[in-house]
Amino acid sequence: MNENEAKLDMLVAELDYENRLLRARNERLMAEAEATNFDRTADWLKACGKEQMNPAHLSTQIGCHLEEFWEFLDCIKLDSEDDEQLLQSIIDDMGRLSNAIKRGLIQARINESMRVHALDALCDSEVTGNGIAYLADFDKNGADKEVMASNESKMVDGKPVLLPGGKIGKGPNYKAPELEKFV
Repeated sequence: MNENEAKLDMLVAELDYENRLLRARNERLMAEAEATNFDRTADWLKACGKEQMNPAHLSTQIGCHLEEFWEFLDCIKLDSEDDEQLLQSIIDDMGRLSNAIKRGLIQARINESMRVHALDALCDSEVTGNGIAYLADFDKNGADKEVMASNESKMVDGKPVLLPGGKIGKGPNYKAPELEKFV
């Protein structure tokens, strides 16, 4: 093999190596782009030190979930004054309950015999929530990305700010989601 052939072989080997690196990078980027909200949320909770099957962490998350539904209920307008008063009573009660759970004053858990039903309800609430977003003509995919980026901005040097009861607080670099462009 002459010198030019050797140089050509080295160049081909270098290009092959770079091509493999680019393919691996592309596969990683594609996997990240396809990550579901569940995956992103799970990764975020792991980064925040939240462990699966930890009763305190689960209780806090239940309180947070109730709080978000409570906030949604507060956005609803009903036709009659009587119905509005009933809704307001539910909102007030749910607010007190979710805050007590989030602060650790009340412990919440999933009834062991109801785990399948609980999973079904969680999946259904995601489907019906997405249905509401679709019918209200919201850009839910864009809003989801914005909310996840906001959650990630709560971290300080890759670590969460934890409030009493274990709820994740807002760090100094927190940026609230700007959702106006998605409605």
